[in-house]
Amino acid sequence: MALTQEQFFQAVASRQIPRVRVAGIVVNDEKVLVQKPTDDPSSCYAFIGGEYEVGDTFETRLRKEFEEETNARIVAAQYLFCVENYFRYQAQVVQQAEHFFLVSLDRHDVVSNEAHLTQHWLPLVDLRNVDLRPFVVRDAVASGSYLTDRHLIQLPD
Repeated sequence: MALTQEQFFQAVASRQIPRVRVAGIVVNDEKVLVQKPTDDPSSCYAFIGGEYEVGDTFETRLRKEFEEETNARIVAAQYLFCVENYFRYQAQVVQQAEHFFLVSLDRHDVVSNEAHLTQHWLPLVDLRNVDLRPFVVRDAVASGSYLTDRHLIQLPD
């Protein structure tokens, strides 16, 4: 059973250790692929990815996440950058080291394999107006600097 977004972030915050995550940036036809939980109407968009696990490489974890969460398969993945992401969840600051890849997929008609997630293609021209986190990555994708940036930091509000 999948945790709700609130349950998930409560568990992450309670560990009080940095979380390592890998995620993919998929851009096609001036749109970027993101996902959003269906169990919380106030939730934000996020790049597809997941927590790094024992026995994985960054790329194998990224491939597993796309295969678990969507009907798409990764045909190419290129490492882009690391983000030190700090954000507040309730009264605690959560810290993540997020590793982002430029990803090409085998299909454009991406749909969810998991009932608690939906995937969306967001226009790049509107990206800065969307609640897509981390904001520093959203802004890098919107400006195009995600192709040259190597290290980003997202501080809590």
